[in-house]
Amino acid sequence: MKILVLGSGGREHAIVSSILKDDNVSKVFCAPGNAGTSMIAHNIDLDIMDNKSVLEFVKKNSIDLTVVGPEQPLANGIVDYFEKFNKKIFGPNQFCSQLESSKLFARYIMEKYNIPQPAFFECNTEEEVMSVSGQLGFPIVMKADGLAGGKGVIICNNSSDLDGAINDMLLNKKFGSASNKISVEEFLYGEEVSVFAICDGENYKIINSAQDHKRIYDNDEGPNTGGMGAYSPSPLFDDKLRLKVEEKILKPILQAMKDAGHPYKGFLYLGLMVNDNEPYVIEFNVRLGDPETQVVLPLLNSSLFELFSASINGSLENIDIEIIDEFAVTVVLAAKGYPESYNKGMEIKGLDKVENKLVFHAGTKFENNKFFTFGGRVLNVVGIDKSLERAIKKAYEVGSLINFNQKYFRTDIGNKAFKYFKEEEQ
Repeated sequence: MKILVLGSGGREHAIVSSILKDDNVSKVFCAPGNAGTSMIAHNIDLDIMDNKSVLEFVKKNSIDLTVVGPEQPLANGIVDYFEKFNKKIFGPNQFCSQLESSKLFARYIMEKYNIPQPAFFECNTEEEVMSVSGQLGFPIVMKADGLAGGKGVIICNNSSDLDGAINDMLLNKKFGSASNKISVEEFLYGEEVSVFAICDGENYKIINSAQDHKRIYDNDEGPNTGGMGAYSPSPLFDDKLRLKVEEKILKPILQAMKDAGHPYKGFLYLGLMVNDNEPYVIEFNVRLGDPETQVVLPLLNSSLFELFSASINGSLENIDIEIIDEFAVTVVLAAKGYPESYNKGMEIKGLDKVENKLVFHAGTKFENNKFFTFGGRVLNVVGIDKSLERAIKKAYEVGSLINFNQKYFRTDIGNKAFKYFKEEEQ
């Protein structure tokens, strides 16, 4: 089997690595990929937002399955386009992708199907935002309706924060057309949990849970990023919470898509806030998260290729998912200045020292037999162990072997889990 994976981040490197574990897979292409994927697959210079070009490559190279990593091609309708030509592709169609590409679309669907979520208001003007903020009271959450690379969320604790958010989103268009409409939402207190499921239109399988660390600085301070680290599984996601998530959220949202005439196929990411053991939906994503993929997939002991095929063919009910009973932790090594301006082209040293360790490339480039930084989030270093404490230690040990000018990382990834359980001394 020949497979094409679309994307260029750490998520895609992890997907490619997992796919290659299946003996039925003979060749994997990655478009455009990164330095990490180039070491294990064949990078292809393709514009993944050009559906026609991607399809032409698939036809020319007899690709058996295309896997969509990031959200943008899904929102752009690549699945619908491929299906017109009877080409196998993994991911939800354009209609279903609105669960991520439009925060307000998702909110209205959840409202209709009584899925637990914060109070929200659609706002298009400064005056509407000011009025709604008065109703909700601080803190409030302002979200760009469209796709903003995980950065279009601003928490406003006071009037000054609100003025800044209004300037960024509505007046200065910091997030472009993504903030043409705004969802102004009630601030939810609690602990965040990410839950990942794979769906085939009728059935679903929960793969695992994780917790992302979105803020740039330790102790969850500073602006939102695409994610600075994650661990899996979350101790919060026990059997009781799992049942609530399935009955109150997962089954209803899949039913909603089916009722709309668009059965949901692909990954579904549930971004949840848990308060007093009750889950509320912060957001849906229509693909695996980044960097959560980098901890979820290494713990998957089932064939990812088989899961993709079952999702497309509608046969997930026949698949048993095996998860390794350990913890995985990933720490993002970023370029100083991220998520704002940062420099590229810094030589990365030390990768030759981590050959037997899990390192997923994100923003990297390979030229003249050297690795260079090529993005804000550069590398994901991973530690795995029965003990969460040791998994954290392993991740940071790997990170310490790798160096580049202006390297930055959080030092507290995974620590928030310890308040929910006390590990036995080993």
